[in-house]
Amino acid sequence: MKEFVWDIIGYLIPGYLVIILFNFFITSNIGVKNDFLFSWELLNPAYVLIVLAYVLGFIVYGLTQFKICIQDLVIEKTKKFKISKFLQKYHSEIWKDEFENSQALIAAKRRLTDDGISEASQMKVNEIRDIFMSRNPEMDQKIYTFMFRASVFDHTSTILMIFAVIALIGSFLQLFGLHFFKYESVHIILYISFPFLCIRLGNAKRYFYSISQRIPMSNLK
Repeated sequence: MKEFVWDIIGYLIPGYLVIILFNFFITSNIGVKNDFLFSWELLNPAYVLIVLAYVLGFIVYGLTQFKICIQDLVIEKTKKFKISKFLQKYHSEIWKDEFENSQALIAAKRRLTDDGISEASQMKVNEIRDIFMSRNPEMDQKIYTFMFRASVFDHTSTILMIFAVIALIGSFLQLFGLHFFKYESVHIILYISFPFLCIRLGNAKRYFYSISQRIPMSNLK
């Protein structure tokens, strides 16, 4: 039940953030009439907002997965260039490469071998992790907590990146008389800060995600 509640909250948080940012950045002149098929006054605005935030949360989740795929693809394609050493640390699977030769993983493989699993030395990190997760169900809540934090950081990074891109596009469209984003001093400062915040949020996501992946091997039952 707790996991179900946290799952819902995990979609609502990015959904509400999108709504709040749109309300803050979008100009009022692009509003639409609210009586397309029926009068919205028939519905409770709070319930409508919850549903909208929940759906937007799913959209953000999909965009986050797309972002990760593109990010990893770009990093892998630049391996032959000098800049690859700088970009490599932003790969979503970098934690796994760093964990491969750690003493914790070596100890985990040794424990499985002692338990009669002869193929332990050839197993992948995720396979070993799954075994210890099944042996330590009491760790599920702790693992889920760190994964939840990583997810929130990742989705927030995606949202800020989207708004930064939209703001950049909007600045060019203004030349053609199309105005849909606000460009007052405070808004411009926020637009400029978003890319830097995305990087910091991405680092926080990788930090908490790597912890959630390593936790099962910290208790070698």
